[in-house]
Amino acid sequence: MADRKPRVWQNKGFIPFRLEVLTPVFIGSGDTLSPLEYVIRREGSKARLCRIDLQSWLMEHAADQSVQNVIATGDIARIRRMLDEKLDENIYAISSSPIEDVTLADELRRAFGGQQNARGGFQKDKTGDVDAALRNPVDSCLYIPGSSLKGAISTPLINWLDKLSPVSLLNAMKQATERRMENRLIAKQMEKMFGSISDHAMQALKVSDVVAPFAACAVVRAKERSRKPDKKGTPKKPCEVILPGSGEMWGRLMLDSAGGTPCITLPNGTNIPLPDIIRHCNAFYGKRFLEEKNKFYSLPHLREVSTALRDVEARVLALDGQTLLLRVGHYSHVECVTVENNQPQTRKGKNGSPMPFGTTRTLANGKLPFGWVLLHFCSMAEYEKGLEKAEALRRAAVHEQTQHLLHLRQKAEARAEQAVTLARQKEARQLADAQRAAEEKRKQQELAQRMAELSPEEARLLQLAVAPSEALSMEIYKEMHGWNPEMQCKAAEALRDCWRALGKWSGKQSEKQKAKVKEVAALLA
Repeated sequence: MADRKPRVWQNKGFIPFRLEVLTPVFIGSGDTLSPLEYVIRREGSKARLCRIDLQSWLMEHAADQSVQNVIATGDIARIRRMLDEKLDENIYAISSSPIEDVTLADELRRAFGGQQNARGGFQKDKTGDVDAALRNPVDSCLYIPGSSLKGAISTPLINWLDKLSPVSLLNAMKQATERRMENRLIAKQMEKMFGSISDHAMQALKVSDVVAPFAACAVVRAKERSRKPDKKGTPKKPCEVILPGSGEMWGRLMLDSAGGTPCITLPNGTNIPLPDIIRHCNAFYGKRFLEEKNKFYSLPHLREVSTALRDVEARVLALDGQTLLLRVGHYSHVECVTVENNQPQTRKGKNGSPMPFGTTRTLANGKLPFGWVLLHFCSMAEYEKGLEKAEALRRAAVHEQTQHLLHLRQKAEARAEQAVTLARQKEARQLADAQRAAEEKRKQQELAQRMAELSPEEARLLQLAVAPSEALSMEIYKEMHGWNPEMQCKAAEALRDCWRALGKWSGKQSEKQKAKVKEVAALLA
């Protein structure tokens, strides 16, 4: 075994690259978005999934009894419909991802009864779960972890070394009589290739995480398709992906340069510098790309996939020493994650032979395979300029969204405050009206009680004093001629006061009114 020196990380071991996404990449976070964690918004032929801050929305509506009543039912369908109708995604959306397949958007919206069906009822046959992608917790940007890239680089190296080894991993498995022995033999073989865990050769390679541009996320249908056109694939959840053309992504490799040349040094002293890493990876993945195309996408019922991959195939066939082909993330398929001489151990069929493996492909929206990317190695100047530009765009986008959400929230708070003010004003008016009505009722009751205690003539005069009325005054004027002298005098006083209040005691008057005033004044003399 070669004498190992301490790892040395120097500038010459720093190898920058630009990552290009060729086909949708799905790096799962292990979490699943339930239908209560998002709303679907559709505008014409475009649709999007908005991840929501449900807790904030519920807190904002804590005093809304209609909301609380729905929550109290525990009926997921009713809660989902309420969110679909009432939640403002401009304020409560954490992120927004386009959905290219609008039929998928409609299915997700119908989940748990989000929409009525043709019979007028609500659909409940769809779960609506969506597999979430890995995101940066600071700005919610999707990213490809360095561990995924390093794992994708390691597999071709393992495949190369396994072919050179007199005892392959497959032979080690065949020699095993039980699973525990199989694991030990494989571990022993791997240790011969790369060394012990404490001094593993792949420690010489470090790979940075690669962050996608802000909002570079879409939701696609993960559709399994078989080589047999009439066979239905296993249903899979929709997932969040990084789409091709989402924008520039930058990262770097770091190779141990203790020996002078940046490389991976194996236990037997063999060095694997970057050009050899590129060559092994391109040979491994290039072969599998073409084999997958010929095995699957040349079939008549999958010919549309072959058409969609023409430009990607041209890129793969034109690979050079400065570009590295990898397949990363979920749905990379068994051929790209296992060594050539170690096919999966499938269960035995009816004839006693192992079942075939690799008979299906999982495709994004049924049209494109997952996970193909290119690493374009570049100069330090290009890397620094590109990274600075990408980070500036990301910061600007995050700031713009933050300010936009803040503006929307402030408008919503202002509307809510205005609504509270208007509600309080309405409540105050209603209270004042009620108090006035109560006071008027009290006065009417008092008046009725007083009138009941008086003679009919006095009651009439009291009524006129409380509510001066021309019509009532004319009635009393006529009636008083039949009253006794004392009541006539009292009537004259009441009529004078009433007509003064109504502006009919003095000033411009009709001849009839002048005569009435003169007669009343005579009674008061």
